[in-house]
Amino acid sequence: MKKVLCDINFILDIFLKRGPFYSPAAKVFRLIEENKIRGFLCSLSFPVLFYLLSRELNREKALKTLEKVRIVFRVAPVDEKVIDMSLVSDFKDFEDAVQYYSAAYVKADCIITRDKSDYKETRIPVLTPEEFLAVFENG
Repeated sequence: MKKVLCDINFILDIFLKRGPFYSPAAKVFRLIEENKIRGFLCSLSFPVLFYLLSRELNREKALKTLEKVRIVFRVAPVDEKVIDMSLVSDFKDFEDAVQYYSAAYVKADCIITRDKSDYKETRIPVLTPEEFLAVFENG
């Protein structure tokens, strides 16, 4: 079964129903929900998502959303090795480095994000939701 680590913007696109990004992200979410692929979120993503969602929604709705997310997604850990590798990486954004090495930790087949430019020269393929769907449906 394919393993994917999803970026924070992927979750925000779904639960905040952000414009043209909602539909492809929701389709990938459904594949995870139906156990056709195994979805992961970096453990760091949960507090960041809570903060961002609670600003847009409210505290209770943000927590309910994260409860739903946790039912569907497995948690990719952040341990000393992930942090150490992130600290010495060439990533411009430390959070992206942590997510990348967290994906490596769980042996993810790819990272799904809308902002691929944050993940240059990586060993793990980085795909948009649309690109992932094209590969999944043809593969």
